[in-house]
Amino acid sequence: MNLNRWLGLLGVAIAPALAVSACDESVGKKETPAGGAADAGPDADPLALGAELRVKVPETGRVYVKLGATSQVVTPADPKTSKDWDLAFEGVEAYTNSGVSGPGQSSAFGPLDPIVLVDDVAPEVPFLSIDRTGGAFIRWYFYDGPNHALYSRFHVFGVTDGAKKYKVQVLGYYTDRDGAPVSALYQLRWAEVTDTGVGPTQELKGIDGTAGGAQGAPTTPAECLDLGTGQKVALSPDQARASSAWHLCFRREDITVNGELGGPRGVGALDFEQAATPTEKLTDVVNRTPESEKAKFDAVAAKDFAGQTFRGDRVVSAFTGLWTERGVTPPVPRRAAWLVIGADGKSKYLVGFQRFEGATAKTVGDVVLRIKPVK
Repeated sequence: MNLNRWLGLLGVAIAPALAVSACDESVGKKETPAGGAADAGPDADPLALGAELRVKVPETGRVYVKLGATSQVVTPADPKTSKDWDLAFEGVEAYTNSGVSGPGQSSAFGPLDPIVLVDDVAPEVPFLSIDRTGGAFIRWYFYDGPNHALYSRFHVFGVTDGAKKYKVQVLGYYTDRDGAPVSALYQLRWAEVTDTGVGPTQELKGIDGTAGGAQGAPTTPAECLDLGTGQKVALSPDQARASSAWHLCFRREDITVNGELGGPRGVGALDFEQAATPTEKLTDVVNRTPESEKAKFDAVAAKDFAGQTFRGDRVVSAFTGLWTERGVTPPVPRRAAWLVIGADGKSKYLVGFQRFEGATAKTVGDVVLRIKPVK
């Protein structure tokens, strides 16, 4: 069994349940009959279960939703300081009241098979994501749901820092510590790229993105890396956003870039293989190894950077790039369910996006949600 498969099958759960709650005026909604799934019949569409809520989503400016026994659209006085909302929508994006989006303790995980909406108990998930800054590296991994494991896609990324250019490849998410594999101890490969050639390939194992493990606080430091010097520095998220001492930061399953909302250094990044992400399957990824993917890494040169757009990080949530079908315009919802934790950090909900009405290239229009409180 190759190392990538062995590490992945360990199925380590990697992050804590963070959460939120909310308040105000409601929009058209209707309840499923008492008894929910049982009354719906064995052939019912799971995405037709739960309470219905319709939300009109503008192209710009967020609309806020409070989840509960009776979910509703709300108008918090100041969303940046209010815990009186759980989900927010703007254009073709969805957010939670957490991290960089709000002061709540909300979080989410998905996509999940819609069949989970039949149950009254929250499914087990390997981690819960708060809203954070992110960009090119947001889909560096493939999640194997049945085994609760992350596999590197082994994509090659380009990273720019002014005139400096680097190519980067994530070799693994699990590293052995004291005889046992630990998640979020990254393995990385990178090299500087110049117009006249490529510098020495460097590899580093055990970059510490554990951030305190499953019980770590949101302020717990994690390691960030300067690709030019190879130096690591442990920073909290707030410290990282204010520091120019790094190119990439590693925090649990997230890799962030020191540019735009990610930090002040002006670093940009790009996944050279991003076009492959929507169609990749677990069977495509699971057998990739650092050895099998090195030739692909070695082949990247200065010509691959030419004419490309490299960006820093923006606000991303558990829904970013996943709650709508890729490459479809106007957008349509992905047939999936999501586990959402409320702003109180305790309440749990299963959410499905049943349909969009009046969607355009700039907005999902009216989004029809199905919401089910679970234990």
